[in-house]
Amino acid sequence: MKRFRTAVVIIHGFTGKLYDNEYLANYLELNPKFDVYAKTLPGHNKERFSDATKDDFIKSVDEEIKTLIDAGYKKIFVIGHSMGGILTTYLAGKYQEIKKIVLVNAAFLYANTKQGDGNNSKLKVIFDKVMHTSPGIFMEFNKLVKESKKYLKDVKCETLILRSTKDEVVPMEAADLIYETIPASKKYLTNVKDGSHTLLSSNKKEVASVYIEGFLKGGRTWKKIMKKEI
Repeated sequence: MKRFRTAVVIIHGFTGKLYDNEYLANYLELNPKFDVYAKTLPGHNKERFSDATKDDFIKSVDEEIKTLIDAGYKKIFVIGHSMGGILTTYLAGKYQEIKKIVLVNAAFLYANTKQGDGNNSKLKVIFDKVMHTSPGIFMEFNKLVKESKKYLKDVKCETLILRSTKDEVVPMEAADLIYETIPASKKYLTNVKDGSHTLLSSNKKEVASVYIEGFLKGGRTWKKIMKKEI
């Protein structure tokens, strides 16, 4: 029965797709205790971005959690990358069924100009892709970022914050902001050495996936592998 299992929801980032988190989803599905769910956010389901608002993003993930609760899940874990991290904190503050969250390079700040490969090529690619498709959807993302910090004060569930040291988009200070703001009694901040913004589809995806699963499993497994840097 669903009430004896754990739902794991993975939320991709802005300009992202399901394949960005495909490796992690497939890895977690190997755990017999997890039922893994993911879907494409509004406005992201075509080659060209279509118009969608910040409220559409919120409604989409909100409906996903409500559906899982209605299906009988009493324990839900949520993993959010970049903009997905912002949406994850919104959900964590709203639903008591969400017991753990993982924030991967969560975009509470963005447009980093210091980290990365020195010329910010990946940041330029992301912004060029958006501005040549639907500038309106970028503005909606910006609105979400501006109001995102209000979600942090309600995050009380156990939280893992992953920060890539070579993130081309989100500055490292964003993770400090999250850690210092959320009132969760159990919170962990781990750096991923030489990790990029698209951590879960990069050459660091294996080590990140193992580490995330360890956190979700908890107990001795987590105590054994928990580090300040991986």
